[in-house]
Amino acid sequence: MDLENTLKEGLASVKDGLASQTKALEERYSKLEEQVKLSGEADQSTKSEIKNLEELIVSQKERIESIEKNNNRLGNNGKPQSLKSMLHEGLEASKDKIEAFKAGQISGFTMDTKAVITESGAYTGDVVPADYVPGFKFDPDRKVHVRQFLPVGTTNSDKIRYIKETNFTDNTGITPEGDASGQNDFDLVATDAVVEKISAHFRVSKEALNDTAGLASHISLRGMDKYMTAEDGYNLYDSTYGLTVTSTDYALDQYTGDADAQEYDVLLEAIKQIRNRNFQPSAVMMSISRYFNMIRNKDADGRYIFPQDVIFGSRVPSILGVPVIATNAINDTDGDSDDFLVADFAQLCTLFDRESVSVRFYEQDQDNAIKDLVTVQVAGRLALPTYLPNAGAFGNFTTAITNAGNS
Repeated sequence: MDLENTLKEGLASVKDGLASQTKALEERYSKLEEQVKLSGEADQSTKSEIKNLEELIVSQKERIESIEKNNNRLGNNGKPQSLKSMLHEGLEASKDKIEAFKAGQISGFTMDTKAVITESGAYTGDVVPADYVPGFKFDPDRKVHVRQFLPVGTTNSDKIRYIKETNFTDNTGITPEGDASGQNDFDLVATDAVVEKISAHFRVSKEALNDTAGLASHISLRGMDKYMTAEDGYNLYDSTYGLTVTSTDYALDQYTGDADAQEYDVLLEAIKQIRNRNFQPSAVMMSISRYFNMIRNKDADGRYIFPQDVIFGSRVPSILGVPVIATNAINDTDGDSDDFLVADFAQLCTLFDRESVSVRFYEQDQDNAIKDLVTVQVAGRLALPTYLPNAGAFGNFTTAITNAGNS
């Protein structure tokens, strides 16, 4: 049912109700008049009631007349009026004036049309309720995280201890008959990686949590997102345990004399250096910005170096079978967006969770009780021991490319 018909039916219903009330008032008024005629006079209460009835009857009739006018505004005989129909009515009503104007009998005329009801002109407040889209809209955090490429374990301690072999002296060789064999030697060193905590918290009123649908879930989701971003920074750039700190540096002097060096060439060299150390790289990590620079590179004839299904399709590029991972975990905030890390991650390290990231709601914190607040704590504890630094190669594209061309 359209708006005009709905309003028309509503007005008609109100009009019928008022008419019924008016009829009852008129009947009561007639009875009082009969009583006055029979008695010859009216007492004060009867006079007062008669006066009130007269005023009510007049008021009711005025309201009925107003409803009839409003009902007529909705359309002619119950039909909705468009601008076209109102102009047509105006032209019909002004027909004689138009003919007189055409005959030169008058110099001009005015044609009136009824007012048009518009949302901007007639509506005040939330007359038309908005459609509600559930949830909260926000710019997402990164989807690719460092831990996705690392071996992960758990611990019940506050530190991870591992035994590392150092200073190996190798005298293994051909031994003539009767001669003593060569003596080998090495040292063993106990090395610790301590468990550290990453955390943050929100403080929010109980009213907001109770009255805002989905707020608790949103806080949990956003808190977890920010935790994972902070964890990426720890895993790569922590000054003690970050993999860009603990991995072996890319050896600049092993790749020189190439004036046409590009990102692809530097990564080839990094893979070569790791394989020379008897590891097999499992992934390359680089920033998204540098990744797109790399796949955009062309040869001397203007042809893309990478295959078409990498550049224009969805295939993940690889270099000698090593997949290239583009992630904003390599960034200017924690390090340098020109950094790269190539590693045999299974041999390089293990990420241990002492307490997996969790979201907890506390009512007892600071002055929460008297202010009716809730503290939402997001926290996790982890350790990242790097066992074999030679399983990784960390470097910077800008430095490596410049060095390759200028040496």
